[in-house]
Amino acid sequence: MTQEAFQKQRQKSILAVMDISGVGRCSALAVVPVLSLSGCSCAFLPTAYFSTHTGGFGAVHRLDMKADMEQAIAHYKRLGLRFDAVYIGYAASEDHLRVLEEALSDLLLPDGKLYLDPVMGDHGRRYAFCGEGLIEGYRRLCKKADVIFPNQTEAALLLGNPISESTEPAVPDAHSLRGLGAGKVVLTGVSSPEGEIGVLAVPLTGEAFSVFRPKHPGSFPGTGDLFAACVIASLMKGARFTTACEIACDFLDISLRATAAFDSEPRFGLAFEKALPGLCAALGQL
Repeated sequence: MTQEAFQKQRQKSILAVMDISGVGRCSALAVVPVLSLSGCSCAFLPTAYFSTHTGGFGAVHRLDMKADMEQAIAHYKRLGLRFDAVYIGYAASEDHLRVLEEALSDLLLPDGKLYLDPVMGDHGRRYAFCGEGLIEGYRRLCKKADVIFPNQTEAALLLGNPISESTEPAVPDAHSLRGLGAGKVVLTGVSSPEGEIGVLAVPLTGEAFSVFRPKHPGSFPGTGDLFAACVIASLMKGARFTTACEIACDFLDISLRATAAFDSEPRFGLAFEKALPGLCAALGQL
């Protein structure tokens, strides 16, 4: 490739939309470094600010940023900014999702991709902020999304299935997941009969498949954020869907192994920094 041809390449761009949790290595603090390894220009639109994430740090300072979202989006529209992909994660309310839904046509390029992580609950428990309006907002966005990343609890909420804090919801079948309307569904936190953990990936057409890795002790915030960001980074690099899921599961496995080597409480999240060089190498081979 000549120098002139190289200079004429257009760098892809992605807008990450989620909260900032100042301590705990989740949401934006985990997502943006991983997305950047895709080689895309990564922009960030915060939905809320938290002094720490909400698990294990006591009373949390929080700031709803809906008004800031609206002003930022209005600024982007005036500038004519559009992105190759938009990745929506945490939204505190249905109002947040309504703002984003109305702005999508202005934020995305004509062939742009929408990636959605419908943050609503986990382990059979609905988060306190998750009302019916939020669930319905995520349902609408699912129908517009290229890939969604619900866990089993979030899938149950989207499908209208009952949940109970005493048990993990059952894994829905592929037909039910396809009914959500997204191009692809990646159901996270799925256990294998052999006791491994991984994902069930369901394209809108074609065969569903699973990817599993050894299960490590402990529960860490940001695991789902890291997984989704890694899949998205791989897809933006042109990876096949199966390859993207394999790379993401490998990345989490290495992050979990690295975390075990440190004397750190689980509430501070995964030591994913140690796994970034390997991820960079894997993405570089795509």
